[in-house]
Amino acid sequence: MLFSWSRTPCAQCGASVERDAVGSHTCDPVRRVDFQVLAMGSAIAAFDTDLRDYLTGNEGRFEAWLAAREVRRSA
Repeated sequence: MLFSWSRTPCAQCGASVERDAVGSHTCDPVRRVDFQVLAMGSAIAAFDTDLRDYLTGNEGRFEAWLAAREVRRSA
């Protein structure tokens, strides 16, 4: 079987679209979000580590202290 070059992935949602229909393609909103989340996979995976590193640093500890102080003040 020969490979067909008649389809291309949509840059916005990743759907396989006929090359002739690229201009008229409408992305499914759910598929588009899933595709964007997949593209951000490494940033999402690194979030917990980055947050922990920030909160254990000087600026992060100050921000946590300040937030706790303001919560106590408003209670």
